Amino acid sequence: MKAVLWSITVVLALLWSGAIALAHSLAGWAATAAGTADAQTLAAMLRDWPLPAWLAWADPAMLESLRMALSAVGAGLVLGQPWVATAMAWIGPALWLVWALGLALLVVLASIAHVLIHRLAPRPGLAHAGAGVANH
Repeated sequence: MKAVLWSITVVLALLWSGAIALAHSLAGWAATAAGTADAQTLAAMLRDWPLPAWLAWADPAMLESLRMALSAVGAGLVLGQPWVATAMAWIGPALWLVWALGLALLVVLASIAHVLIHRLAPRPGLAHAGAGVANH
């Protein structure tokens, strides 16, 4: 049972690390895109972005509104261009701080579960010893 607990913990830690790495990459991309493109180019790039084939199941109206929202975000990034580079100086370290805190919480919770599993697990030697004492 403990092996399953720690296996799940490792998988969750890997997923958590990947999510933070992806968020850090997206934040870096957004800063670069905001610093190198004008509002019209970035908005057009996001508006005309071909949606992945795996989104074919989604409602076309929802996808269109998503595309328009991305276009508005792109325009907003360019409008905030003067502070985006400054913000990236602290957003990257802040993301990794959140990663460390989340990973520490995961390990603490897994450790607590490990101790609980150890304490609540039946011990075969104790069940027989108690029965032997009662017979004497």
